[in-house]
Amino acid sequence: MEGLLRDLRFALRMLRKNPGLIFAAILTLALAIGANTAMFTITSALLLRPFPYSDPQRLVTIQVKAEAEDRPGTLLRYELMRDHARSFEIAAWANDNFNLTGRGEPLQVPVARVTSNFFSLLGVKPELGRAFTEDEGRPEGRAVAMLSDSIWRTRFGGDPNILGQTVTLDTTPHTIVGIIPANVQFPFVGEADIWTPRYFELTLMSAQRIRMGVGYLGYVARLRDSTPLSKTQAELGILNREYRDQNPKAPDADPGTLMLAAPLRDLVVGNVRGKLLLLSIAVAVVLLIACANVASLLLSRALARKREIAVRAALGASRGVLVQQLLTESILLAVIAGVLGIGLSWAATRALLAWSANQLPAETPIGIDFRVLLFALLISLLTGIIFGTIPALQLSGVAVDSALREEGRGSSAGHSRTRMKSLLVIGQVALSILLLIGAGLLLRSFGRLLHTDPGLDAHNVLTMNVSLPTIKYTKPEQQINFFDEVLRRVSALPGVQSAANSAALPLSWVRFTPVLADGQPDARSGFKRCESLCAPDELSAMPIMRKRRRSSS
Repeated sequence: MEGLLRDLRFALRMLRKNPGLIFAAILTLALAIGANTAMFTITSALLLRPFPYSDPQRLVTIQVKAEAEDRPGTLLRYELMRDHARSFEIAAWANDNFNLTGRGEPLQVPVARVTSNFFSLLGVKPELGRAFTEDEGRPEGRAVAMLSDSIWRTRFGGDPNILGQTVTLDTTPHTIVGIIPANVQFPFVGEADIWTPRYFELTLMSAQRIRMGVGYLGYVARLRDSTPLSKTQAELGILNREYRDQNPKAPDADPGTLMLAAPLRDLVVGNVRGKLLLLSIAVAVVLLIACANVASLLLSRALARKREIAVRAALGASRGVLVQQLLTESILLAVIAGVLGIGLSWAATRALLAWSANQLPAETPIGIDFRVLLFALLISLLTGIIFGTIPALQLSGVAVDSALREEGRGSSAGHSRTRMKSLLVIGQVALSILLLIGAGLLLRSFGRLLHTDPGLDAHNVLTMNVSLPTIKYTKPEQQINFFDEVLRRVSALPGVQSAANSAALPLSWVRFTPVLADGQPDARSGFKRCESLCAPDELSAMPIMRKRRRSSS
């Protein structure tokens, strides 16, 4: 330990002798370490950090696929798996919106409709109160709700006596029974401020449509003890055939529809995994370039330190001691750069989250934690060893006689140092060209996307979503009158050139109701994947208001 402290003190004195070169080296390394730490922060949160649930390795998602595309699950499929599955226990959820009234200004809040066993299956205990009971998850059960920690604190002031009080959601009083912990997120569900066990309902759908087989649910399951995933896959195949036999007229009863189990993380990460790995490789290449650059700087500095190293060797210092001292200087340099890099990584992470908010899974906490700090420390130490080894070996191998006589310039060590510097420069140029080619291809693809004609003019077009509770607007005439009145009022606003109602936006991903041919009876409801504007079959399906402002307004 005494020898290490002596090496550190000597290293600090040596670094102070060349402030300009040391500043350039620290800045170069800090940028590279910061970029790598920022990417690891996001990668760790999405791919490495375990879910805050009980035994998360046994959690899977049940996916319904048709022609290799994901489809929402139906209530009929859930009930079949709930009652007959043997290798797993299943829960379901659906996203919705409620109008919260009676507590200040009316507010439309995102809602998660979940089965009563949702929280117990995940092993999540409420911060206050309790989770849902089995009776509350039935159609005849009383209306209850759980609040997220954020809405509990912002809307209700963190009232500790909130349990047992009622809130009005879509004109229906709900009793508050629990508060969701703030440190537990549900990225596979998405944003939700209120949770309710009425999973068998949906604001945009009538009960008859839901029972006919409309897809709107997501499934999460827990494998039973020691059950392999392969056994679950086989059982899902059997259950899928039973579903087709029992519901031959359901919209998703065709033979091409499959049910597959996959780790829950696959649902959360989606197609982000490949992008993260690609970016991680890119910033790793940047780090290698930075190491080569700093190694070149230290080799340039080696000529000035040749006599110093020769004197120490003449006084009895072994080559191992010299290498240890030189590596201590390099590692100290890298650690200083790592500390600065952590600050830069925090700023870079914020920027990446802002620019890629719609590409990353929602409700996933991403920030610097102990794992990220440990990564920054390890990568700093590794970086110091990488860029410090070559200069250390070159300097420690100097010929003492020629160095002391100042005749080492033409020695073989000098030629070796020159060749090594040339190799480092060649490596930097090669890696830089590789990055430039990749960046150029990405920019070219991005440019093509920007100039792709979507088939519509989105300039000065504004949109908004309106969800009508089917409890209050039970009749189609009421819904039509509501949207007609909204359209009339919006059209009369100053600066509005035109306005329209639509059941779906152009290029929307999934919608619930099908497009029916003229004269075809409304026999059942499925869903349709839209690649362009889908014609509505009823206004209450997904009401969208669009308006265009004049350029002068």
